[in-house]
Amino acid sequence: MQPGKVHLLLLLLGLFSAHQCAASCFFAPEVQGEFVMQSSVSAEWQVQYSRVNITGESIPIWGICHKRIGNNVILMDDSGGGNCFRCFHLSLHSINVLQVRTEGLDKCYTAEDAAIHTCPGNSKNSNDLQEILLYKTKQISGEDTKQDFCPISGRYTFTYNLNEGTEDRSECPEPFSELDNCPRGSELNVKFRRCSFENHDIKFQCLGHWTGPGRQKYLALLDTRSDGGRRAQYRCALYEEDARSGVIRMAFSSDSTCTSGLTSATRGFETMVLNPVPKTKWPYPVETSNCHFPRWAQGHWENLHVNGNQLTYRDQKSFHVSTVRCVGNNLGDDSEKFGIYTRNQCGEDRYSCMQMKKRANNVMELKMSQLTSDSFKETLCMDNAFDQTGSAWQTQGRIDIMQESPCPISGEYLGMIPDIDGLCAKLYSDCNNPEIMFFTVFDCSMPTDVFEEREYRCLGQWEENGFTYTYTQRKDLGNSYECFVGLIVSKDEIYIKEAGSHCTRFKDITVNGMRLSKRGEAVQCQPRTTTPYSPRVPSMRPTSPTTSWFSSKLPQPTPTKPWKPITAPPKTQVKSGVSVVVPGFVSFLLATGLLLLRALC
Repeated sequence: MQPGKVHLLLLLLGLFSAHQCAASCFFAPEVQGEFVMQSSVSAEWQVQYSRVNITGESIPIWGICHKRIGNNVILMDDSGGGNCFRCFHLSLHSINVLQVRTEGLDKCYTAEDAAIHTCPGNSKNSNDLQEILLYKTKQISGEDTKQDFCPISGRYTFTYNLNEGTEDRSECPEPFSELDNCPRGSELNVKFRRCSFENHDIKFQCLGHWTGPGRQKYLALLDTRSDGGRRAQYRCALYEEDARSGVIRMAFSSDSTCTSGLTSATRGFETMVLNPVPKTKWPYPVETSNCHFPRWAQGHWENLHVNGNQLTYRDQKSFHVSTVRCVGNNLGDDSEKFGIYTRNQCGEDRYSCMQMKKRANNVMELKMSQLTSDSFKETLCMDNAFDQTGSAWQTQGRIDIMQESPCPISGEYLGMIPDIDGLCAKLYSDCNNPEIMFFTVFDCSMPTDVFEEREYRCLGQWEENGFTYTYTQRKDLGNSYECFVGLIVSKDEIYIKEAGSHCTRFKDITVNGMRLSKRGEAVQCQPRTTTPYSPRVPSMRPTSPTTSWFSSKLPQPTPTKPWKPITAPPKTQVKSGVSVVVPGFVSFLLATGLLLLRALC
């Protein structure tokens, strides 16, 4: 071993040894990273921000993770000489926005029970809790934040009004200003024209959207200007859309919270009314086509909405939002290939072909022809026009589920985490709800020392080349979607491996897969034991690719991998509020050392 790696391992063990004898308490990778929060607002509405870092086991400016109770986390702060406790309620609104509710940062209790009493659900004054919005600036790996789709798509003209109380007329009374999300669906381009102030442009990056109390729709934005012309860099808005006219009303708060001067989509510090620009008519062959998509495909899916002969698709790679019309001959519900005419949110259009395959009642896969044309041709749908590799399929889970699908496993299975000595895993089904399965990671020598608990809802599975592919929805955090591939060796032995978010095909999973042996029948016949962070309502797929659990020995920030555990030992070194990712090889040594350290404790 290189001396430098030995030194780093010993340094990290020394840094974290003080925490390893405490009870297991950790933050999921989805909520880890670097954030900013609003710290003050000047008389001129200029917002100042403070940095907040969340590591695997602490929020350094507020304390160390002491106990998790559902969505509530008890943090212990010993900076004042003695231990004091605060309760924080965490709600992950989107991949980049985390809501924190607490009684107040100026209050701290010497007794743990007193802090627990202030948690939402325990306190009689839960509505009086302070709300803090954290906007992610860096992932735990140090990479930039992930992109997220804007819920507003297309081209609009708009009117605008600043309700600062100094005048009684609108700043932009006529709809000469423009808004669009071209060329990327993760951005909003706002162009103010012929208003009471100078013409100027703003580009917003969409950080996330969610549904809040009263079914109100929220949108978080990042103002990318760097010339000092902005009051607040991070903005929160409420919006609503008229389903018939397509008109969108949107209101902003006066700062970076979602409460200051904001009460509804029509009442806020700033308000806008967006009028959709009339779309070009469909070409005559498209308008008169009798083709339709199959009945089984109709409805709402993750990034897809199918309605008759038209579907709307959000491409997570290009961040294009495409409206697709079925063209050509009507081949019936048994057909898998469909001639299509596509038009994205920027008005760009083309003819192509789409292949749709029903994998289960709640799971479909699709892929696009690699050929396009100005007119429809049968050659667009030939087999050689499609990518024939397993990675070409885009997997979609149904949102409006009509019938549950049982998981392919029944009972309790145990196994060891590959490549990490001392960590075990349990996969087990729910005897009352066969569509639910649970996954826990624990210390092999101390089964009660649980590092992570996850809950999955199985959407469907299918057989392909001897393997069983199962598509799931993770319920305990974020409602994200994941695929797993399994090999049934016998009724008591299985191999299982993550297959990414689009069911990547494999030739052999016995080499890097996880071996599990059956230990008993379904055991979860009582109310669930996992308690989730509050899930976000949008069910959009994470935009970053998922990675193999065996690619690093300790969990990395890419979430939702049941065979890549979140271990209690922290995987980052905190230095000046910045998370430094431990190299993979050293992480393995660190994991082994920390397990031995816990044994000594």
